Amino acid sequence: MRMRFLIPGLCAAAWCLAGVGQSRPGCQGPDALEARVREHPTAKNWAALGGWFGEQQRFSCAIPAFEAAVRLEPGSAGYHYYLGLALNSASQPMAAVKELKESIRLDSHQVQPRLLEGVLLNQAGQTAEAEEAWEGALRLDPGSVMALDWLAKARIAEGQFEAAIDLLSTAPADEELTLDLALAYSRSNQFDKAGETVREALKHKPGDPRLSSALATIYVQSHRNQDATALLAETLRQHPHNAEIELLYLQVLVMQADGATARPLAEKMLAEHPKSFDALYLIGVLESDAQEYPAAVEHLKAAVALNPNHYDTRYNLGVALAHLQQNEAAREQLQKAAELNPGEAEGHFHLAQVLKALGRAAEAQSELKRFQEQQQATVKLALSQTKSGQAAQAMKDGHAVEAVSLYREAIEAEPQDAILQYNLALALDRSGTQIADSAAQEKAALTRAIELQPGFAAAGNLLGMLEAQAGDTAAAERHFRDALAAVPRFAEASNNLGTLLGQQGRDTEAEVRFRAAVSANPRYTQAWLNLAATLASQSRFAEANEAVESALKLDQQNSEALQLKRMLDKATGGASTGKALQ
Repeated sequence: MRMRFLIPGLCAAAWCLAGVGQSRPGCQGPDALEARVREHPTAKNWAALGGWFGEQQRFSCAIPAFEAAVRLEPGSAGYHYYLGLALNSASQPMAAVKELKESIRLDSHQVQPRLLEGVLLNQAGQTAEAEEAWEGALRLDPGSVMALDWLAKARIAEGQFEAAIDLLSTAPADEELTLDLALAYSRSNQFDKAGETVREALKHKPGDPRLSSALATIYVQSHRNQDATALLAETLRQHPHNAEIELLYLQVLVMQADGATARPLAEKMLAEHPKSFDALYLIGVLESDAQEYPAAVEHLKAAVALNPNHYDTRYNLGVALAHLQQNEAAREQLQKAAELNPGEAEGHFHLAQVLKALGRAAEAQSELKRFQEQQQATVKLALSQTKSGQAAQAMKDGHAVEAVSLYREAIEAEPQDAILQYNLALALDRSGTQIADSAAQEKAALTRAIELQPGFAAAGNLLGMLEAQAGDTAAAERHFRDALAAVPRFAEASNNLGTLLGQQGRDTEAEVRFRAAVSANPRYTQAWLNLAATLASQSRFAEANEAVESALKLDQQNSEALQLKRMLDKATGGASTGKALQ
């Protein structure tokens, strides 16, 4: 049955609840289908009529038809699913969820109802339940890009960046998932890894606009504006009519004060979109840079009216007004800019100048002090990011010792950056015996990272592994549990904790952690195998075999899984067959 339940419709009338044989005002289908329903009011015929209404996007008519089918065959998973689709398309999401749940209860092997259920629950703010639905879909179809995409986006929205990274680390190649992974890295301030993720994808799709746009944005976040400009210029050459790339290119040109290249693009954009915020703002900045202050003020005021909370617009408007000696108006704009973004040094400097011109010397001195503090911070940040980028490249090239030195220079400039401490620990780990006492230094870096950023789950997980290797199981367990307290869906930390517990003979607790790991990331092969081994040790062979089958679904040639499968077959006389866990 092919139906297009995509565009929400309306279903507020009482007749939407019509049952078998009741009238359906305004719902007249094709004569042949209507005749079949009258003469043989079977579930199949009602569903066929509902399907036709669905294809016509007459969802309020599809609903009573599918309700009739469900009443006649309440045990049909398919009819409940179709009714759920119709209810969703008619803007009745929670009623749809009820039908989708019933469909899944009747047939637990369905993927599509779980996907839609997750979307609707997520829209209703029931995030945990939504993730469970998508995780269930992934257990059935480990390669489902839709489930991975929605699950990753939900975790990013929750701030569980490590859980999203963990989930996507073994995901199939897909542009949307690559962008999700890059976003998770960026949101966790791991710009080097975000950039590397997108650059690798661009090797397979050179010049791709979405990937290029993402990489350019990461470059800007890392203060690598020249790299962003070069990338966007080449992408725009390949895709001259791509509006998104053109706008991003123009924005970066304006940031670099390249008026000669930017001005024609901005004037073209303004002519085509005279009421566009971006066009008004960008042309205003370029006019201010060219000392065309009256024109700049006019355009920037129009931009402020469209977006009053945009720092750069307020700042540039204040600067232009100051040049026109409209100091009180300039003060108002610069004061607002400083409130919107207190960390921008230039805003404080120009505000100090205006306050001085207004005779407010004490306030001017205070703003000047803030300017000097922020300027120093900006310089140190730029130096730190430069050294961090060089360190990341050294790591990629296999020069871990050089990376350690560069990360230390970056930390000297930005000693409060937890990510730098974490990256230093990774470099120390990679350096091995090339650096004396590297394990102790790695532990110190991870400890410092957690001090700077309490709840830093990735650092806590690595610290737990270090402690486990050193034989301090109590400390290792504490760090793994702290990581999971911060990021409950962190599958790797859950698996590591399960492994630690299993080594201590705490099999029941270990099983809980392994199940949590495969729930959080159904694509986690090693966690499935650890779960299988734990169950097998308790002679729970059928359950162990289900876990092994789930591992083999992910990796058919996995030697550990194949060996465990043979052991289970031997233990059960070859009878250990079963489907993967649902």
